[in-house]
Amino acid sequence: MSTVKGCVLREAFFSTAHTGTGTGSEGGSDETFEMVKVSVAVFGSMVAVSGSIAYGVHHFDRNMAATEIKYIEDKAATEMVRIEDMAATEMVRLQNKAATDIARIEGERRLSEERLRAEVELYKYDLGPRISYLYSSTSALKR
Repeated sequence: MSTVKGCVLREAFFSTAHTGTGTGSEGGSDETFEMVKVSVAVFGSMVAVSGSIAYGVHHFDRNMAATEIKYIEDKAATEMVRIEDMAATEMVRLQNKAATDIARIEGERRLSEERLRAEVELYKYDLGPRISYLYSSTSALKR
């Protein structure tokens, strides 16, 4: 044993002379090598699979985003066509209603004019003899 400033160091701790290489045998183990080789292969496969999955997910996300955008654009276009059709239908309905209202009001105006003409004619015929009587009686007085 050696001492370094009051510390006792055991030589066996620093040396592999008594313990070998630390693998349990002097030449190494084929079984240990195979385990390491398989572990490295599994780890490499896991890295490759995870990279492929990451790429696939990224590509899938891009495709999904493009598909979602296309879906939203199609839905908006369909909605716009529906609204334009509704607006055109409403416009035609309002034009028809306005034309109907104009025809109704024009008909009422004509009917009112006809009634007034008939009333005027009635007064002409009704007052005609009276006026001529009054006219003749006033002209007789003047003479």
